[in-house]
Amino acid sequence: METKILEEIGLTPGEIKVYLALIGLGETTTGPIVDEARVSISKVYSILERLSKKGLVSHVVKNNVKYFKAADPNRLLIYLQEKEEHLKKQEQELKKFIPELELKQNSAVTQETAQVFDELRGIQTARERTLKIMKKGDEMWIIGIARTPYDKLTAYFKDYHERRFRKGIKCKYLYNEYAKNPFGQEASKFPLSEVKYMPEEMITHAWMEIYADTVTIGINFKKTFSIVIQNQDVADSFRNYAKLLWSIAKK
Repeated sequence: METKILEEIGLTPGEIKVYLALIGLGETTTGPIVDEARVSISKVYSILERLSKKGLVSHVVKNNVKYFKAADPNRLLIYLQEKEEHLKKQEQELKKFIPELELKQNSAVTQETAQVFDELRGIQTARERTLKIMKKGDEMWIIGIARTPYDKLTAYFKDYHERRFRKGIKCKYLYNEYAKNPFGQEASKFPLSEVKYMPEEMITHAWMEIYADTVTIGINFKKTFSIVIQNQDVADSFRNYAKLLWSIAKK
């Protein structure tokens, strides 16, 4: 029997063994459960207690002996619904707690102006920062966009840019020529977006994102990571380079 779904909804391997044993045994004492589930007697009571708290096992006492019984299998659906409701409550509590963490983070200013974000998830984390600090009418530059890792994050970037133009943030893209199809063509369809292309001989494994007081340098060569530099003078310098490249690029 395939039991992966039981693990995915939160049951441990031991709980699964005991629950399935009880499904087959019906009402029984711990002895047959230990034999059928192949768990030690020292663990079976704690497993039964956890299953009981999840509403998946009940017991009765007869002649001072406990007999255990598995709940109706439909109870698994109720257990999952209860977990989902609990997660929703946790989500709401976390949303209330995050501003406190952000305030604490912002108050702990250090002299460091650079951070490194690893792998594709790191690229997303670095990019999300733009929506936090930019406001309507601001402009960002994305320069030297290569074919990868964007081909692995197509859905994410589509969603990101939809949120960007809903917020009213402008974007100028300067793609590598070989990334014209489909990425450049798709980007040109986004509102508040302009797209140009660098000469064909320019092939890069890196790209730059320039916005507000920040420059993000993304690397995708052997290892994928982003370096986020927060410094107004540095950002202004890179923005001047971007404008120069833009002036010689083609639509």
